[in-house]
Amino acid sequence: DDYATSGYRVNTNWNTELRVNPEGNEELAEGLNEIASKLGPITISEVQDHEDDGEEVDIIGRLITLNDTHSFQRDDGSTGYVRSGDIADSTGKVRISFWDEKAEASYGIGKAYQVENARTRLGMYEVELNVGKTTRVIELSDAESSDLPSFEELEEQIYETKKIFDIEEDDMNIKVVGRILEIEDTREFERQDGTKGLVRNITIGDDSGFISVTLWDDKTNLPYDINEAIKIQNPRVNYNDLSNRVDLSVGNSTNILQPSYNELTSLPDIEELQNILYTSKDIASLELEDRSVKIKGIFSNPYIEKILIPKCPICNRTLEDEDEEECPNCGNPIDEPKYLLMLPGKITDDTGEIQVTFFNELVEQLLDMKHDDIVALYEESEGDIGFLETKAMDIEGRTLELLADVTYNNYDEEIRLRPKKIFKNEF
Repeated sequence: DDYATSGYRVNTNWNTELRVNPEGNEELAEGLNEIASKLGPITISEVQDHEDDGEEVDIIGRLITLNDTHSFQRDDGSTGYVRSGDIADSTGKVRISFWDEKAEASYGIGKAYQVENARTRLGMYEVELNVGKTTRVIELSDAESSDLPSFEELEEQIYETKKIFDIEEDDMNIKVVGRILEIEDTREFERQDGTKGLVRNITIGDDSGFISVTLWDDKTNLPYDINEAIKIQNPRVNYNDLSNRVDLSVGNSTNILQPSYNELTSLPDIEELQNILYTSKDIASLELEDRSVKIKGIFSNPYIEKILIPKCPICNRTLEDEDEEECPNCGNPIDEPKYLLMLPGKITDDTGEIQVTFFNELVEQLLDMKHDDIVALYEESEGDIGFLETKAMDIEGRTLELLADVTYNNYDEEIRLRPKKIFKNEF
């Protein structure tokens, strides 16, 4: 048997007799007991001592991360399922993958399990474990797992807790607790192999600073909202050349969890964070490198003539003609373009004025209309945007308090504001 460590398999049939704890052969019993003593669970650090694929091991550990289930197509056309996570004990952690029916079973982060007959797999950097048909996964009670460290103790053992200000490029095995300050829309992109991917950006902050977090694919389904606190386990830390800052990347090997009560005690609420993290500036003092500054001024000159920008639904490039049937960039057919909402204007305070451009959700907030309703009215009126003129007049002269980045407008060679949040909108 290629799948058994010994290379052999025992088959039973109708005339096979099975006896439990047979009597009368003490020598055999002693030999079997000696073998049994060597078959018990090993520590998770000992998993790394195995040098071959497919070796069977038993472990006891606590599940500390768990990703979503993924489906895939096998060579024979059937559908398979896999779900990965990390399981740990006091000696370390190991990557574990649940396959097919084992992937669809119910597991809980923080719960303890005994895993019997898991098979080793030589990963790129370390040995991993596969859990398939011949593996048994047993959830342990608190009494049965009393020798295991608690979930919180394992987290502290495995991950280094870092304040945002202290995060450095290429940090590994870190844990970050922060409050969500900003959430952007999910965007679709095409990979080099032609497959589609999803990406979404959020910003989190603590009392030491704020940081951009990029969510990939399944992680874009963020079950949290602005002002909620999250804990990010094991993010990848990258240096962003555009912002000259480090940021976090969240993929399959990273978990986003709800922080414990103790982890929240030192985290300010969102208003405190905004006062700590966001610098208030007047227009005259704005500089090109400014990020997440607070600006207050009067909004004027809303330009609604190009409020809807047609985009290719596949590659997201701007279309010169919304009636184009094929994207000139990626070559894909276009049934209907997707539309970007864009509303330029000006913001003025006592020190000067600056161009400002609102996009998507912020345009919806200013006009008090949903994106789909604007598109529907635009299409019903065959491209006439007169229905928005009254809305534009309503926001003329309003005092806005914004959170914005300062960008450079190559067309007129001036800086402009790109708002990320509207704090106040009043007359």
